[in-house]
Amino acid sequence: MSIHVRPATLGDYHALCALFEELDEFHHQARPDFFRPLEGPARTWEQIGQWLADPDSTVLVAEATPEAEVIGLAVLLPRPPSPFAGAVPRKVVVLDTLVVRADRRGRGIGAKLTAASMEWARGQGASHVELGVHAVNRHALRFYERLGFAVSVNWMSRAA
Repeated sequence: MSIHVRPATLGDYHALCALFEELDEFHHQARPDFFRPLEGPARTWEQIGQWLADPDSTVLVAEATPEAEVIGLAVLLPRPPSPFAGAVPRKVVVLDTLVVRADRRGRGIGAKLTAASMEWARGQGASHVELGVHAVNRHALRFYERLGFAVSVNWMSRAA
């Protein structure tokens, strides 16, 4: 088996939804105070279509060959420039979502998706790629740290 990373198409919609469902279930189980089960598709056709049509965003997929089976995805979105006058100007792309099918993890697929995401962001003229990870997702935190990401802001939450 080899892995090929390519831009998603709307033809990948059902495979993308299956991956989003897997991720959404993980988040719901880990943080039911933040995430509820979804009714209907994990992401709408329109939402995915918008990400694919917008030149400032994209969805990449990891495809196992020769099966041509989508086993991972990355969603990349633009971050608006900071309105703070004291902020150093940066062009930031957000790695909004990265998920690899549970039965295919630990084989370098996430690293390939991340490398392709970084390459796409550089092609967009980005100076930085940022992402968010929920504190309960310790595996993802270690994964991103191994790839050179570092914490820049700790967002904290409590009930009002």
